[in-house]
Amino acid sequence: MKNALFRFKQFQIDQSKSAMKIGTDGVLLGAWTSVNCKPKTILDIGSGTGLIALMLAQRTASPIIKAIEIEEDAAAEAAANFKDSPWSDRLELIHADILNYTQKSIETFDLIVSNPPFFTAPFKVSEDSRSTARDNNHIPYEDLFSCVDQLLNATGSFSMVCPFEYQNKLVALGLEHHLHLAQELHVRGTLTSPFKRILMRFEKTKSSLKTEELILEESRHQRTSEHQQLVKDFYL
Repeated sequence: MKNALFRFKQFQIDQSKSAMKIGTDGVLLGAWTSVNCKPKTILDIGSGTGLIALMLAQRTASPIIKAIEIEEDAAAEAAANFKDSPWSDRLELIHADILNYTQKSIETFDLIVSNPPFFTAPFKVSEDSRSTARDNNHIPYEDLFSCVDQLLNATGSFSMVCPFEYQNKLVALGLEHHLHLAQELHVRGTLTSPFKRILMRFEKTKSSLKTEELILEESRHQRTSEHQQLVKDFYL
């Protein structure tokens, strides 16, 4: 199957069965997420094939990295990708719904990340699993933030990526759940294109907001130097 195996410098991803394949959003989030706090416990919500969890395993010495995925095929592939990685002893895949997991969980995390499902346009999707993976009605942002509020420890941080137009709504939603925006990265494809994505880092304590911008390409298939620097430890 075309694009079934995606190779990075230190690991590879089998995505032959998963509905949602590796994309720029996930790679950016995995590379951009701050690990300055040296997290000992990490949670990846909606892990898909396990990409972001694997990137954070490469970037940190965290002994506990858990990834939650509800879609069966993606969960199975993520578990296999973890097993085949150099960090299999630190990675755990949980096949579950995040709401049910949160209700039962007694632990909190230093770092939570999520590349949450969303529709970027009102198009129809034929495969049920792809619809599950990208339909925000399945994991409403309100539920995601409620879970993060409960699962994030007092000094931890939560990083996510979403469409740029959701920025104001998510900042307000964060405040409703005791989460303050601390850092944001505005992402556009080229110098002249509009912003399409925003990466956001929330914390439970308010601090000065750090805002940055990233242009992905100088020309078609030619990454900018800033983009190259961000992902240099991962792409071959």
